[in-house]
Formats: sequence, structure tokens, C-alpha cells
Amino acid sequence: MLQTAERALHVVQLVASRGEVTLTEVAGALQLSPSMAHRLLRTCADAGFVDQELRNGPYTVGSVLRQVAADVTRGSTLPTLLGGTLRQVAEGLLETTSLAVLEGRNIRFILTEEGTHLVRIARPVRTVTPAHATAAGRAMLAGLSDDELAARYQGMDLETVQPGTIQDWVQLKAELKKVRQRGWAIQVGEAQPGVAALAMPIRDGLGHPVAAVTVTLPYLRLNRSDDARSLARRLRPFADQMERRLASAATR
Repeated sequence: MLQTAERALHVVQLVASRGEVTLTEVAGALQLSPSMAHRLLRTCADAGFVDQELRNGPYTVGSVLRQVAADVTRGSTLPTLLGGTLRQVAEGLLETTSLAVLEGRNIRFILTEEGTHLVRIARPVRTVTPAHATAAGRAMLAGLSDDELAARYQGMDLETVQPGTIQDWVQLKAELKKVRQRGWAIQVGEAQPGVAALAMPIRDGLGHPVAAVTVTLPYLRLNRSDDARSLARRLRPFADQMERRLASAATR
């Protein structure tokens, strides 16, 4: 099993480096029989890492591999594009604010600006956190289709980060429906005791959520509905500004 997985990774690497490969080229490069090379290529194709447009034609980079490359690139460029606006959020709201990206079923905080409020949250304690337990994760998950959500969570139990964390699929889908309706997500004490967060998705020009901007603060300042709505109104102009910056960068 381990050897097969290693060979499959070599196939993906080969296609990524050359752009397209034939079955014969894969068999020669990996010193495999044509039948074994064919099985590996079909496995990679079924998973979306490679593609074959014509029967008996060459194999090219698949949609999943392209998405992986885009995610890596985005994670490195977003701080540069949006870092200035993120500082404005922290200065304007006085609260700690972060940029997060979605990685499978988790989120990763890629940049944080600490607020200046006397009582504040220094920064997210966990760099990588289950998406369903966070405001940032829900803000981005809400932008996915039902099929995309099912593909991410199929056969998987939702990890319990804290006792109050969402723990089943039905509850998560109900919460994501609320996020879509109001345009922002919230969590109170589900990722870390005593800590609350409100987040909004940052979408690209096609409407896909590529990141989330999150405001993290002590839960006592976000434990009422009016508190959340007020914070969302103040955060919205900054989220819109981030989306405009993304759109502007994409047209250069």
C-alpha cells in the first residue's frame, strides 16, 4: 500500500513538472510495466489529480492538482494583498483580527494583527483548527455547494474541540444556512473557552470564498445578538475593501 501511494505521488509530480505525459513515459520514468502505470494513472485521474481528455491520449494536470497549486499560491500572496486592510480592521475595531484560509476540513490562520483594546485576545492559540468549530471556517464552508461539503466530510465525524462544538452534520448544515442568509458567521467558546469570533468570507471575482477575515474578542463583548450585528456592520466595509483588492490584483 505504501509503495503504491509513493508511486502515485511520483506520477502526480511527473505530470505537474511536464504538463502532460503519456502512459509509456510514466512507465519508463518510474520503471513500471505498462499495466501498472495505467492503473496508477487511472487512480490519479479518478481522484482528479490528472486528466485525460482523449482515450489513449496524454495525461494532463487535473482540476484537483490545479486547486492545490492555487491554494498554495493564495496562502502566500493573500498576506501581501490584504495585510494593509487587516491592520486597518485591527486599528478601527480595536480588536484582534486575522486572515484564515480553508484547508480541507480545517482552517489555517495565515496572518494576525493584534488589537489595542485594554482587554483583548492576543492571537489565535491554534494555527490550524477544525473549520466547523470556527467562525472563519463556517464563513468559508457556507460558500461551498452541498456536493462540495459532502465531498469534504463524507464518512467523517466532526471533531469535538470544546463541549459546545457542533457535532453532527444536520446541525452544521443548519448553521451554514444561517451564515448564508446573514453574510457572516459567529462562534462563542466553541474553539477556545471564553473566546468569541465573528467572520466574513472574502470572495474572488467568481464568488468563491478564498479566505475569511475574523475578529476575535472576549466572549463578554459578543454574547448578545445586538453585539454581533453591530460588529458585523462595522466589519463589512473592510471585507468589501479586501474583495476589491483581490479583484484589482486579478485584472493586472
